[in-house]
Amino acid sequence: MPNHAAEPIRILRLIARLNVGGPARHVASLMTGLDPDQFAQTLVAGRVQAGEDDLGPQLRARGIEYQELAGLGRALNPLRDLASLWAVFGLLLRLRPEIIDTHTAKAGTIGRVALLLYRPLARLTGRPIPRAIHTFHGHTFHGYFSPLATRLFLAIERFLAKTATWRIVAISPRQFREICGDYGVGRPEQFVVLPLGIDLAPFAHPAAGRAEFRRELGVGEGEFLVGAVGRVAPVKNYGLFLATAAALRDRRPELYARARFALIGGGDPADLAALRHQAAALGVAERVVFCGNRSDPGRFMAGLDALVMTSRNEGTPMAILEAGACGAAVAATAVGGIPDLLGESEAVAPEGYHLRPRGLTARSGDAAALAAALGRLMDDPALARRLGESLKAMVWSGYDQARLLADTARLYRQAAGRE
Repeated sequence: MPNHAAEPIRILRLIARLNVGGPARHVASLMTGLDPDQFAQTLVAGRVQAGEDDLGPQLRARGIEYQELAGLGRALNPLRDLASLWAVFGLLLRLRPEIIDTHTAKAGTIGRVALLLYRPLARLTGRPIPRAIHTFHGHTFHGYFSPLATRLFLAIERFLAKTATWRIVAISPRQFREICGDYGVGRPEQFVVLPLGIDLAPFAHPAAGRAEFRRELGVGEGEFLVGAVGRVAPVKNYGLFLATAAALRDRRPELYARARFALIGGGDPADLAALRHQAAALGVAERVVFCGNRSDPGRFMAGLDALVMTSRNEGTPMAILEAGACGAAVAATAVGGIPDLLGESEAVAPEGYHLRPRGLTARSGDAAALAAALGRLMDDPALARRLGESLKAMVWSGYDQARLLADTARLYRQAAGRE
């Protein structure tokens, strides 16, 4: 009899695409960090879209190979989607995985439908029947598609959660409450909350990186550098970042005069051009620099005095974790898992923003409240330091990559019946 416990657990991992962003970086951490003697991982990813920055070459440089399936990408294409479904079914036949682990909505749909088709054959032939784990990094139930498309995708997620999913991973308690409670996807006992984890080493000594980045941008002594960090996409709502700069100018011109704004992230050239046009139309272009995508967060996060997040929808933003690792203050829209990171509201300012233990938040779309929150951080350096240090303590104590890897390994052993 073979000793199955001594064999690595076979995992088929699917993700829509390896564009530079939170989900792909999360997958990269699992692919490079989990012990290959315990976990035999096969990664399949969709094609990165034009204008997006590709994390794939970095993975391959680190020895992680993956198979590309165009139909796993976000765009709907019936013929290509069916071809990808057939390809995933073939991988299930060939690899005989114990776990199919899906990330992002499209890959989650194709992967779990393939599993539904594979199960009867597996039972007939005595093959292992994989357990499906699906991770919600964010969700597409608002902020992405039309109401009709959103209702359709929600119905699909409810069906797949009921028929094809062993565990649903939420990356924050609020995300679990929203997906399960508000949207009725899955049963509470199916969910496990696994907070993200990041490599903290690049943020251990931020002083040198801070000086280098500010010198690169020409940020002077006494200037306050405000950053927005992440891929350029409509859901990130970077137009609100520019509107916040304009609102600060109109409300507090003396603060605006010593503020600089950096948008750090790549994306579709048309989206970037539209943002540049908006900056000019608002009259803030001279104070805004578009940095493009960068791979040195230990420098640019350390260089910021404050991070401003303007998203319409989020899971757990890695940008907040990385800014927090450096002790930067945060002002953000109160969406998705952001309030989980920044803590329960302690007070509401007359201007409408909330003071939380680890940052300030405003309603989605409220440029005036975000500008007032930013002004508060500039007016009160002691408060900004306190909020930044509180966030830093939380990140360093609970969001280390090693913790994420240990939690994920435990989940996989449970799925495979080895714990």
